[in-house]
Amino acid sequence: MKLVLLGAPGCGKGTISDYLVKNYGLVHLSTGDIFRQTIDQKGPYWEELKSYISKGLLVPDELTNKILKNALDKNMDKSFILDGCIRTIAQADFLSTILDIDLALYLEVPFDVLEKRLTGRRICSKCKRIYNIHYSAPKKEDICDDDGEFLIQRKDDQKEIIDERMKVYRTNSEPLIKYYEKLNKLVAINSENLDDLEKNIDDLFINKFNLRKIA
Repeated sequence: MKLVLLGAPGCGKGTISDYLVKNYGLVHLSTGDIFRQTIDQKGPYWEELKSYISKGLLVPDELTNKILKNALDKNMDKSFILDGCIRTIAQADFLSTILDIDLALYLEVPFDVLEKRLTGRRICSKCKRIYNIHYSAPKKEDICDDDGEFLIQRKDDQKEIIDERMKVYRTNSEPLIKYYEKLNKLVAINSENLDDLEKNIDDLFINKFNLRKIA
């Protein structure tokens, strides 16, 4: 199983990736993790990569593709999820030259739900436990239930930043969705309710790939 995971920030990609790793034995490959590992281990192209990231610049497609290929070469014999690794048509085209994916899974969520998930997110400054003031609020406002430390809001979870991230996402995602639709690889699943999402994933894997949970 080779799976590309698509969806806006806050759609539940991390949650469903954890579920697939635990219940189906898939390996989780994300751009962020691959980039961090490349720099930490001083892997191929690490200096060029660091020069972009340290300045807050987008990593060009050509460099992303080289680093992604390195990671894929080490995992070709495994089933895996590509989470956030394919963001442009150029990257999707490159991926198609080295890998035939089984599925592009698109997690759909209404914008107002995404906004609540992201702008409502708070993180404990000490233990890093994540809360949401709309869905899973702490017992005491802005205080962690576990250690009594203050909760913080990440800068990129502020509304102005979220609006900009969504604008960029829409620009890049629509062509990608059409790209995988044309290849008959796209399956869209509503992920507004994360509990229903797990059941829908299980049904999809059984019906389309005859895959059942390993647990």
